[in-house]
Amino acid sequence: MNTNTPVDAVPFGRLLAFIGPCVPFAALGLPLVATLPEYYGTQLQLGLVVGIVFAVVRAFDILVDPFLGHWMDRTRTRIGRFKLWMLICLPILFVSTGFIFMAHKGVTEIYLGLWLFVLYVGFSIAALAQASWGTVLSTDYNERSRIFAWWQIGNIVGILAAALIPVIVQSLGHSYALGVQIMGGFIMLTLPITIGIALWVVPEKISETSTHDLKLSHYFDMWKRPNVRSILWADLFMGLAPGVMAALFFYFFEQTKGLTRMECNIAMLLYFVAGIVGAPIWTIAAKRMSKHKALIISSLIFAALYAAMYFAPKGNFIVCAAMTFANGIPYAASLLLTRALMADIGDEVMLETGHDHKGTLMAILSATTKVGYAISALTITLLGWLHFNVKEPSASPPEALMWVEIFFIGLPVVFLVLGAVAMLRYNLTPARHAEIMAGLKAKEIL
Repeated sequence: MNTNTPVDAVPFGRLLAFIGPCVPFAALGLPLVATLPEYYGTQLQLGLVVGIVFAVVRAFDILVDPFLGHWMDRTRTRIGRFKLWMLICLPILFVSTGFIFMAHKGVTEIYLGLWLFVLYVGFSIAALAQASWGTVLSTDYNERSRIFAWWQIGNIVGILAAALIPVIVQSLGHSYALGVQIMGGFIMLTLPITIGIALWVVPEKISETSTHDLKLSHYFDMWKRPNVRSILWADLFMGLAPGVMAALFFYFFEQTKGLTRMECNIAMLLYFVAGIVGAPIWTIAAKRMSKHKALIISSLIFAALYAAMYFAPKGNFIVCAAMTFANGIPYAASLLLTRALMADIGDEVMLETGHDHKGTLMAILSATTKVGYAISALTITLLGWLHFNVKEPSASPPEALMWVEIFFIGLPVVFLVLGAVAMLRYNLTPARHAEIMAGLKAKEIL
């Protein structure tokens, strides 16, 4: 018998079925941040009002998370609570994706705002339900790292698909608008297939905990827990770093390092490919040194590698691409480890209160991630105030390019160090988690 295999291990085939929906979910998440605002503003000619519409809808979307987490924790059905919500999100995402991606010139701001809100609600349900479902697939401390490592790999595959589809379509001589529409078609095709397979193949353990006295205020009670705050601060800071990188990536490498747009696209793809390489590395590291220590080390390594990009020689694509790839390896750690750690806290909360708050805990984590990416987008506005020409970057004065370097390199390095510092007081160790699981079994809650 292999003693290294967890008793509560998830079979590989079942794990692949579970991460399948990550592909359309992530393929949808990338355009919501990087493609659709520009597409509606320029291609569909809605202008500057698009930024306002996206900002307002995102603000409402963050407010939805506490309610979703609460309702998921209260759900009890024969197929499970999170599987039901995965089923609910399917028609919402399918229909709203069609209306958003297949729109043509002539659509109004009201049209965009309405269907974007529906799409964001469906996306929030999908992301929260799947992440929460992942927390109950196994109760083993190390197995959860493996589950969310594969979850991260599935997300990266979806991001790569979303990034490549418009490029391939345009390389074949078709319009960018057609590329966006085909991207939407890809999402609509894969949504029912992957969700259907996941619902069919992957079981969900039915929670035996009580729901009659669950309150929405418990969402805010979770914030009072020191370990929860440690993870939330770490998630916020570690999300701000790649968020700033994404917002300023093309400005930095084109204007300060002299790369072409095609070279930048290749470097960005290598960054995400490296995430696939990094996910299993951090799973192994977490098993050997604990998840929170692996998270601290990954963040510090990320900070060091990121700072090194300042010294990349101008015009040298090979070195710039290699450095970008290297940064993608620690990038993979934060999302998978914070979610695995939050699942452990869910066990601790269940032992102390008798309630299963995993949906609520994942909703809190989802909110901080969204806030981080929303804040990072403001760096472009700040550069504009510092005389950087966002519309024509090549026309920017030298001092403005200096600020691009300071923002692109300096801010993420500071954020990553702060993320590591936030985890120093985290104390739910593997030994403590083993005690928690023994307590849950003694109370016959599991």
